[in-house]
Parts: sequence; structure tokens; C-alpha cells
Amino acid sequence: MEGKRGRFIVLEGIDGSGTTTQLDRVVGIVESLGFPATATQEPSRGPIGRLLRQALQGQLAMPDGSKMEGRTMALLFAADRRDHLQREIEPHLAAGTTVVSDRYLLSSLAYQAEEADRTWVTLLADGLPHPDLTILLDLPVAVAAQRRAAARRHTERYDADSYLTRVASNYRDLAKRDPSVAVINGAADRNQVTEAIRRILAAFFAANPC
Repeated sequence: MEGKRGRFIVLEGIDGSGTTTQLDRVVGIVESLGFPATATQEPSRGPIGRLLRQALQGQLAMPDGSKMEGRTMALLFAADRRDHLQREIEPHLAAGTTVVSDRYLLSSLAYQAEEADRTWVTLLADGLPHPDLTILLDLPVAVAAQRRAAARRHTERYDADSYLTRVASNYRDLAKRDPSVAVINGAADRNQVTEAIRRILAAFFAANPC
């Protein structure tokens, strides 16, 4: 008998929302519920993902010193996602392991659709597998900015508050249209956020065992 496929769970939220902080915690929760799990992230650890990280940190620029245009970034994210799926996500899911990813498709629809044509960005995602569960950490942009400053994180391409305000709005609109997205208060203490995620995951796996 063929083994059961793993579940695909994604953490989403604006920069500073705490998705990276919660990533390994979510893997631990899934394992405590009795299911094997692994963590991953986007941009991925693959070759296109490494290129994207350089672009996000301003290490790649055009000959005149300007940053890459929005359509180029959208294409890179789309290419990295397809490589990520083939290289890492799908093999784990097929082996029965739950994959927990720090960002996935919703990020492109929230971020890249702000600097490239929204319909075109959506088309780039045509045919991609949909996560079984997405957890959106929603919080005020000002709180996210304070967290990034406290962490002394290098300023990246999308860190402007004006940009993230639009991205946060996009996330909320996307969540309203997708019943597989669970929204929680990302402004709470990290342990409170973890506990909220634990409750969501317990209910999810009770209804959708691997």
C-alpha cells in the first residue's frame, strides 16, 4: 500500500511578523502531534533563492546602480518557487513528511503584485500546488518595523513602511478569499503566538491526519 502524503503548511506575514521565529516551533508542534516534519523557506536555499537574497539585500543592481525592476523580481520568485517545489517540497511530501515553509505563493501575491501587474503575477503561479494550511501572522506595520530595528536587521528591498502597509492589506484581502488561511494576532508575545498556532494545528491534524 502506498504511503500517505505529507501535509503542506505555510507561515506568511510581512517582514518582522515573526514567521522565521515560529518556523522551527511549528515543526516541533507537528512532531509532537505524531507526524514527521521538516522546515524550509522562500527564497529557498537553491541557486535561484541565493540570487534572490542578494537582490533583496541590494547586492545586485543594474549597471546604472538602480535596483532590479519589479517584473524581474516576480520572475525570479516564480522560478525559485518551482525549483523549490521540485528540489525539496515535493520529495518530502511524497515521502509522508509534513513540510512547513516560511513563505510561499501568498507572498508573491502580496508583495510582487505591488511592483508588477497583479494578473501577470497570478498567472506565473498557474498550476502550483496549494498549501493544505496557511497561517497568516497579522500585525501593525509599525510593530513589525520596531522588531526589525531591535534585531538590527539589514534594511531590505521591501522594508519601507509605505510598501508594507499595502502588502499587509493585500495579505488580509487574500486571506478573506481563501478558507485554508488562518489569521492570528502576530503582535502578541512570541509564546502566545506559538500557542495560538498550536491550537490551529491540533484542530487541523485532527480533521486531516496524514
